[in-house]
Amino acid sequence: MEVPDWKDYYERMKDTSPLVIHYPICGGGDECISACPFSEEIWEVVPMRVSLFGVGYRVRLRPFMKNPEACRRCYICVQACPTGALRPAESPVRHPALTFIKSALALPFKKRYGLSFVFRKEHVERFKRNNFLGGDGGVGD
Repeated sequence: MEVPDWKDYYERMKDTSPLVIHYPICGGGDECISACPFSEEIWEVVPMRVSLFGVGYRVRLRPFMKNPEACRRCYICVQACPTGALRPAESPVRHPALTFIKSALALPFKKRYGLSFVFRKEHVERFKRNNFLGGDGGVGD
């Protein structure tokens, strides 16, 4: 089975949703889905070919807006994203490394979604599942 590249999902979101995800800096911990009050209606986790922070290009699980029309544009998910990968479509990531560094440095100072949110046991488990499934470092390579 051929797994789509992250750019395919990025373009689909850019064309149809109010948000875009720059997948190479997405950690895959699903913080956006956990924070979204309408996650069941809007989000799904899908396999795609992508690197993890620029390392190890392989199949990984990442969030995708399956029903962008259900998004209420509250941007709670954007606030919860610890890497800065999830952005409003009109403000996409332009400099991935700088965005990631800035977001990582700001994370401890976020009041609602900070380190305690990201490092909860359930998010650590999702990160591991979405990035290192199967023990070979990827999903369905």
